[in-house]
Parts: sequence; structure tokens; C-alpha cells
Amino acid sequence: MAEFVPAVGHIISLIERGDWIRLEADLAPEVHWVNAVEEHFHGPSEVISGIRNDPPPGPPAFHELDADGRLLLWIDKSG
Repeated sequence: MAEFVPAVGHIISLIERGDWIRLEADLAPEVHWVNAVEEHFHGPSEVISGIRNDPPPGPPAFHELDADGRLLLWIDKSG
């Protein structure tokens, strides 16, 4: 549980800054992102395109990292 906050905080910080290049590097190639309205995005390019023009998310309801510490799954809180 201790690495939960730093990993999530790092991803949110990259989104807030619009640092799409670093965000892409921190997303696993098979990343799956589910936003608050339950749209599903797969792969770094699709995730970034899908969230780029939205307000930065808050902490997710659930997230998962891969073995290399890259974001593998992000499920936003509903609503």
C-alpha cells in the first residue's frame, strides 16, 4: 500500500503538467485506462488521446503497476 500514493501522484502530476512524453514512458505498452464515464482506452497513445483534453483525474478507484513500475491499469472513480 505504501507505493500506492507515489505512483498515483506521479501519474496525476504528469497529466497536470501536460507532460505527455514522460507519461507515455510511464505507461505499460498494454495499459488499460477506464475513465469516470466508463470509456475504455488501451495502449499509451489511446490513453493519452482519451484523457488529454479532460481535467486531470483524482486518485483512481483502483490501479495496478507492471513489474517495471509502469502503469498497467487505471480505473477512475465513477461520476
